[in-house]
Parts: sequence; C-alpha cells; structure tokens
Amino acid sequence: MRAILKNSLISLLLLSSQLSFAGSFVDSATVISVEKVYMQYRVEKPYQECYIQETVQNNGDGSATNELFGAVLGGAIGNKLGKGDGNDAMTLFGALMGASIANDAEKKANQNGKIIISQEVCETKVSQVIEKRLSHYLVTVDYEGRDISFKSKRRPSKDVIKVEVIIEGLGD
Repeated sequence: MRAILKNSLISLLLLSSQLSFAGSFVDSATVISVEKVYMQYRVEKPYQECYIQETVQNNGDGSATNELFGAVLGGAIGNKLGKGDGNDAMTLFGALMGASIANDAEKKANQNGKIIISQEVCETKVSQVIEKRLSHYLVTVDYEGRDISFKSKRRPSKDVIKVEVIIEGLGD
C-alpha cells in the first residue's frame, strides 16, 4: 500500500512539474539586426501601341442601284434577242452582262475619286515584367545570450522590443 501511495505521489509530482512549465510570458529582447526580404513577382502592365493606318476609299455611292438597273436592262435586251429554248439563257446572260457593265462603268467614273484616309489606330497590349517587392523583415534579437530570428511584417522601431516567450514541457 505504501508503494502504491509512493508511486502515485511521484507521478503527481512529475505531472505537476510538467504543467508548471507550460505557459507564456512577455519579456524584452535586444534587436541585433533587421533585414529586408524581397520577393520577385510577375506583374502584367497594360500599355497603348498606336500607329497611323491608311485606307483607300472609293468615292462611289456605295449602293447596288446601278448594277441592279443594268441587270434589269440587260435581261430585257437578252429576252428580246433569245428565241425558243435559248430565251431563258439569253435573258440570264443579258442580266449578268448588264450588271457587269454597270459595275465597270461606276468603277471607271470613280477611278479619280479615290480618297486616302489616314487615321490613328490604338491597341491595348500587355507586357509582363518582374518586380522586386518587399515581402517581410527578418528580425534577429538577442534573448538571454541567444540569437533568435523571426519574420515580421513590421520593422521594429526600437532597439529593445517586447517578445512573447512560450514554454512547453517536453512530455514523453
């Protein structure tokens, strides 16, 4: 019975000693160095590329009225010239020729009427560049004779900073 009580007391003492080492507290540490740590990022930057584009524009009326009128007139003449089974073929041939002649006549009349139009055309393009950006600070402090480094998003403003010390038992 005494052995069981003795072992229980030793186990309780060991367990309480491990629990007493668990926890955290705030202390001070001296800043030894602060290094800026940069990362490379791929960034897309849009830019405008502009140039002068020249286009030739006919000074015609832009409608098919002349060609249609030529087709009707040519079809009527072809219909008068054709006889029997060839009448439909001559009508079709006359319509095609009338439209073609009207088109050629309009082109010839507008040959001197061509206009060259110059206009600025801009396109948005994207270039990729690699930028070096500040990622974080690597802070090294002296805490009780030990150099300890950690990452921080903020640069320490003082030579002595507050640090949180966390103590955990080693367990099994």
